[in-house]
Amino acid sequence: MKALAGIDIRHTGVGHMILQLARIVLITAGALGGFAVSREIDWTAQTGFSEGSVIFILIILGASIGYVLGGILGRELTSAYRRVERRIADLETPSLLLGAMGFVAGLFVAFLISSSLLRYIERPQWLGLGATILLYVFGAYAGISLFTLPGRETGGLWPGSAPLAGGRPPKLLDTSAIIDGRFAELARAGLLEGPMRVPRFVLMELQMLADSADDTRRARGRRGLDLLTTLSSAESAGVTVIEADFPEIPTVDAKLVRLALSSGGTLVTVDYNLTKVARVEGASVINVNETAEALRPVLLPGDALHIAVNREGKEAGQGVGYLEDGTMVVIADGADAVGSEVDAEITSVLQTSAGRMVFARFQERS
Repeated sequence: MKALAGIDIRHTGVGHMILQLARIVLITAGALGGFAVSREIDWTAQTGFSEGSVIFILIILGASIGYVLGGILGRELTSAYRRVERRIADLETPSLLLGAMGFVAGLFVAFLISSSLLRYIERPQWLGLGATILLYVFGAYAGISLFTLPGRETGGLWPGSAPLAGGRPPKLLDTSAIIDGRFAELARAGLLEGPMRVPRFVLMELQMLADSADDTRRARGRRGLDLLTTLSSAESAGVTVIEADFPEIPTVDAKLVRLALSSGGTLVTVDYNLTKVARVEGASVINVNETAEALRPVLLPGDALHIAVNREGKEAGQGVGYLEDGTMVVIADGADAVGSEVDAEITSVLQTSAGRMVFARFQERS
């Protein structure tokens, strides 16, 4: 938390400096503009005020307009600065080097073009100056884009999405998947290929759960944080925290969907509603529950089971047991066998949105 506080204080200081600098520049420009306007027209004859009063009023008016516009421009520049700073901070060193090379190459190409073509634009002078500036800006942007294109194709230009062999997209873990914990086993089994990333806003949500006054929420949050702490140093299922954020988006789920769409990453979750929303918006998503359901053994009517009967069912005479994967098995006339293990034969399998339910009966002795 101290590190985060330090980052926030630094960002606040830089943002305040940019805001004040923009205001100073535009206040000065507004004041000079007001003075220039006062010299262009004979305001004394038109208003009846003295020359000094007219100059003072116009300077104050220009400075006030500059103050308002400076505040707007300063906030926009501060927001842009923070986005650029986060983007640069999250880039890998190869991407930074490629971007710098592209920047220099773009400026060089723009210099060659401006030297050979724009010298013919002599009148008006402002047109040649504007064209030169636009050419240099376009050249720098095109150079950076072309040199970093391979990195973008494998997700290298987005926070925490450094390209790996084969271009495997990063896996973005949401809060529910971290608390659930089964993603780690899937990764160790090779079913979740690619780097696993946890956005900072997800980590903050976990911390809020761990600090909650509710015992259940606090236990869930601490479980997730403990799992991340364990995996952070594991070679087989390492997890990296990234600084990606979307301050304009209020909810964590919406931020995750935007991050998945922007970075080309795959969202990993156990949240049913988040899975549906992400798929509607076109994001790649892996639902751990769906994966676990797909990996369950196929059960067909007539298959034999050896199962322990744990309790009585809702209907009279029924007994209920559970398979190793948690599937509930309802055994007809199994109430008298509670507490013992029996051999049963599957009669039907019911698939519901909540999971799978198996109905069985005692296996007939041959």
